[in-house]
Parts: sequence; structure tokens; C-alpha cells
Amino acid sequence: MAALVPVIAGQQWRLLVRDRRLAVLGLSLLLALLAAAFAGAALHGARERERRAAQAEEARVWASQGPANPHGAAHFGRYFFKPVSPLAVIDPGLLSQLGNSLKVEAHANNPARNRTIDGGTALDRFGGLSPATMLQLFAPLLVILSGFSAFSGERARGLLRQELAAGVPPAALMAGRLGGLGATVGLLLAIATLASALALAWSGGGPPEYAALFWMMLGYGLFLLAFAALTLAASAAFASARTALVVLLAFWAMATLFVPRIAPTIADMMAPTLSGPAFEAAVSKEVREGLSGHDPQDARLERLRQTTLQRYGVSKLEDLPVDFNGIALFAGEQLSTAIYRRHFAELYDGYDRQAAIQRGFALLSPLQAARPWSASLAQSDQHAHRRFLEQADGFRYGLVQTLNRAIIHRPKGEEGPYLADVAAITRGARFTPIRPPLGEALARHWVDLAILVLWAGASVLLAFGAARRLGRSGA
Repeated sequence: MAALVPVIAGQQWRLLVRDRRLAVLGLSLLLALLAAAFAGAALHGARERERRAAQAEEARVWASQGPANPHGAAHFGRYFFKPVSPLAVIDPGLLSQLGNSLKVEAHANNPARNRTIDGGTALDRFGGLSPATMLQLFAPLLVILSGFSAFSGERARGLLRQELAAGVPPAALMAGRLGGLGATVGLLLAIATLASALALAWSGGGPPEYAALFWMMLGYGLFLLAFAALTLAASAAFASARTALVVLLAFWAMATLFVPRIAPTIADMMAPTLSGPAFEAAVSKEVREGLSGHDPQDARLERLRQTTLQRYGVSKLEDLPVDFNGIALFAGEQLSTAIYRRHFAELYDGYDRQAAIQRGFALLSPLQAARPWSASLAQSDQHAHRRFLEQADGFRYGLVQTLNRAIIHRPKGEEGPYLADVAAITRGARFTPIRPPLGEALARHWVDLAILVLWAGASVLLAFGAARRLGRSGA
């Protein structure tokens, strides 16, 4: 049996190569994949140059303010433009739905703005085509078209009966055809990996990105192996090639089009999160009234006033060696930041619950595991966006409190509004977002990889189970 498998696999491979329709479809997919990879790399380079130029101009504007009131400067704020991982060239994930610019200012933890999906052409709003789109949607379709008649077509021509009559074990037939179809998948993945590696090199990727690319392609290999095995299982199970094709196309549409669209809706219904206006209203109410309305803002300010007077041993604010307004601003920033962070943590924890619910739909579609696995490695998912926002908020808090300290320790005896060299006060403040290590993505999404392994293993077992029934029926 073992000696027959390579022969059958070679025969299956030659049949696929000789089919001109499949050759045209496969070549078209590969050309589209290459075009998507290199176009994405070029677009990434152009956007990265624009981002760096905009960030440099923003830094110049901040540094050229001249004398200004520190708290006024804190409200003037700074703008940051989110850097994008080179791997987003391969899988842009949720980037089009997440903002790419952020204003950091006093008393507010702003959401990111300027989403790609909000402007541009209709194609821009659709998200364009990426190598990930090709592998997630169109590569499974090519696998189905390549293998749906592997058994049912030969059954119709009477060739399958002859093979079984010659003593070829059904398991060897299945293993050989799976090997031939697997070679098609392997060639597709090899070209996709090569194109992705070249696009990464063009986009400035380094060893961490190439390591992530390996894990990404491993996930896609398991994903496509599941489709290949299911295709051969259906071809062996149904007597008619037409029936096998209809069933497989129905599964492809359900797995790649229907489930990925209904899963977010159902997840949002089961674990709803606050809208933007409702979120901001909840934060503003707690800042104003305190937690559960038990600590109004005026009462907090009066306690702070009395505590400050006692600390410095004076009875009037005018006798303080520091500026109480700065102390009040410092304490207010502490409070509002703590409230914002708690509410944002609850919001993003809600998003994580929704993601877990969506992962449950991987029982119906392996794409529900392949897509988050790929996006997490490309750092184009919700978690990478949250990490950027949290780092930016840490910088924001430090910047605002540095300006508030300048107010606290302003020179005594000056008349009129306090003006200071804001650029000098904040000269040491530099925001450099740190990208998460590869191990973090692997640790967060190992369940998705395990689901893909289960899909591939179960599909292979199903294929060999269909082959055994094929032998019992005598074709």
C-alpha cells in the first residue's frame, strides 16, 4: 500500500496540471496574490512616510508654542499617528475599522480617529484585497474545484471500479489523492510565503516579522488542509460529481461568507457593549458625581482644599507656598484617568467576550479560527490597537501631570496668567510605542491554532472514513 501512494499522488497531480481550467484559475489566484502583496507593500511604504512626516510636523508645532499657560497647553494637546506593523501588508485585519490618529489631552482619554473605512472609494471601504483575503476566501474555492471530482468523476467513468478491482486499497487511493491535492495546497502556500516574505522585506520587516509569518502560514496550511480533506471526503461520499460540488460550494459559502457575518452580530447581542456617546456619558457622570453618585465633585474639591491647608500648616490658600489650582488639576487628572481606564478596561473586556463567542462559531467554520490567528500575528487586531491606546494614555498622563506640576510650583508673586516655556518643561517627553512580542500573540491565540489542528485532523479522518465506505460499496 505504501508504494502505491506516491504513484497515485503523482497521477492526481498530473491530472490537476493538465486541467486547463484549473490551471487558469490557479494562475489567476497566484497573480492576484502577488499583486496584492506588492501593492500592499507599496501602499504601506507610502503611508509610513506620510505618518513619519505628520509626526515630525506635530512635534515641530508643539515645540514652537512659545510661552503658554501649561494647562492651556495640556488642553491644546498632542497628536499621535499609529504605526502599522509590516505584517499588516499580509493581513490588514481590522485596521480599516480602527482609527489611525489620536489626540492626547488633559481630562480626556480620546478614542482613535480617522478610520480608513469612513472615507475613500467603495473599494477602500470594502477593504481591498490582501494575501490574507486570497488565502481565506479564494484558495479554499480553488481547492474545492480541484478535488470535487477526484472520486465521483472516476466513479462516473467506471475507472474507480477498475482500480478497486485491481486490488488497490481504498485507503491508498485516498492517501494518494490527498497527497496530490496537498501538493497543490503546498505550492500555493509556498508562493504565498515567498511573495509575503518579499513584501515584508520591501516594508522593512525584520526577524520577528519573518517568525510571525512562519506561524501565520502554518495556520493557513492547516486551514487549507481541512478544505482539501473535506473535498475528497465529499467526492468519495457522493455518487455524483455535481452533488459533491453543490455540497462543497454550500459549505464554502457558509464557512467563508455567512458565518463570519452573523457571528459578530450574535456576539454583540449576547455581550453588548456601550456605544461611544453612552460610554462618554457614563464617564462624565462618574467624574462629576463620583462612583454611584456618592461623592460629588464639589465635596471632593473641598476635602482636597482642607487636606492641603493642613499639610502646609496654613489657614488660607493665599498663604500656601504652592499654587492650589495646580494641586486641584493634578488630583482631578488622577481621578479622571482612573475612571477612564476602568471604563475602557470594561469596554475592551467586553470586546474580548465577544471574540470568545465568535470563536465558538469555529465549530461551523474553520475561518473563525484562522482569521483571528492571522490578524493577531499581523498585529492588526483589536488587542494590538488596545495596546497602542494604553501606551498612548500612559504617555498622556505623564505629560499632563508634568504640566500640572509646573503650575503647582509656579513662581510666587507673579501677576496675571502664568506663562511658561512648555517645550522646555516637556523636553524629555517622547512617545515611542512598543510592539508586542511574538510570544504574546501565540499565547493569546493558541486556542485558535488548536482549533485549526482539530479541523484538519477531523477532516482527514472523515476522508479516510468515506474511503472505507467506498471499499465496502465496491464503487
